[in-house]
Amino acid sequence: MSDKFVTVYWAEDEVEAELMLAMFNENDIPCRKMRESLGTTIGLSVGILGQIAIAVPEDRVPEAEALIISMDDEDNEFDEEDEVE
Repeated sequence: MSDKFVTVYWAEDEVEAELMLAMFNENDIPCRKMRESLGTTIGLSVGILGQIAIAVPEDRVPEAEALIISMDDEDNEFDEEDEVE
């Protein structure tokens, strides 16, 4: 496993960050949550200083990106039940 961690996702808030961490942990991908220290210090939770970076080991980036893409694909699926007539 690589010692270098690479950002693979930017979460807009703490809830989104925790969901991403849970998804990576569920798939046995080590991950870290990192954020801008100024945003944390002054209590910002929105905007650029409130964003939270999710990073994984460099050698696990392809796996993590594939999970993110599959998550996006699931969000964009259109069920026939949802069809508006």
